[in-house]
Amino acid sequence: MGRKDAELVITELKEDLILYQFTDKQARLGDTIVVIKDENQKALLIDTAFPEYSQRVKEDLQGRGVTVTTLVLSHYHSDHVSGCPVFGDCEIYAGEQYERNYNNCKVWEPGYTYVVPNRLVKDGDRLVFGTYDLEFLLAPGHSLCSLITRVTPEIIHVGDLIMNTWDGLAALPFITDGGDFMQHMESLEKIKQLNPGIMLLPHGGAIQGRENIHGMVEKRLYYLEKTSGSMGTLPLPACLMDDIANYDHLEFHDTNLEQLL
Repeated sequence: MGRKDAELVITELKEDLILYQFTDKQARLGDTIVVIKDENQKALLIDTAFPEYSQRVKEDLQGRGVTVTTLVLSHYHSDHVSGCPVFGDCEIYAGEQYERNYNNCKVWEPGYTYVVPNRLVKDGDRLVFGTYDLEFLLAPGHSLCSLITRVTPEIIHVGDLIMNTWDGLAALPFITDGGDFMQHMESLEKIKQLNPGIMLLPHGGAIQGRENIHGMVEKRLYYLEKTSGSMGTLPLPACLMDDIANYDHLEFHDTNLEQLL
């Protein structure tokens, strides 16, 4: 299985809030595109994933009579933004520090076309779309330009601050170029303060229940604190809250150590 034939599950959290969740079992993480519709059959997407996935979302929405007009990028990495050209001219919202990753993407994965966002957001900026009053919160750590999008007081989209595999294993936190251990921990603490009942993951779909969400945040904080506190001298299993068998993408640890040291 690859991207062109990835499994797709469509979940309506609400009539106007839909998740398109793609499962490429080779990639393990999977990809989720969030769609918000307004009363005029216009749509806002949070992240676009890859072009193959964006095309399938576009076709499904066109079949429903819905046109995509607005894109929100949780951060500028190719698995979140390379589908932008599929939707043509849109308003594209991204964190004001997007440029470093925009340039990196052209080097890391030059086979895609990358679009410059035309709406740069600062911490606390808002966007009204349909019945939703979205709030953007700067949340660096995974990358410099990472955003949390507060969809409602109950629902937040956290970008790659937290990732799960398609079958529910916890992916290790991933500190990429421009990311930072301390900032990542501060952004996770921000999730705790927001105390959502539903957390939307670009890799992992929707996580429901405050206790469940709190536990997922604590697992990532534990890893980051242990790893940074020991300056990478502790073995990986000693940096995990529970058994290593409950985690995936262990290779992220080596990249994290490069950023730490």
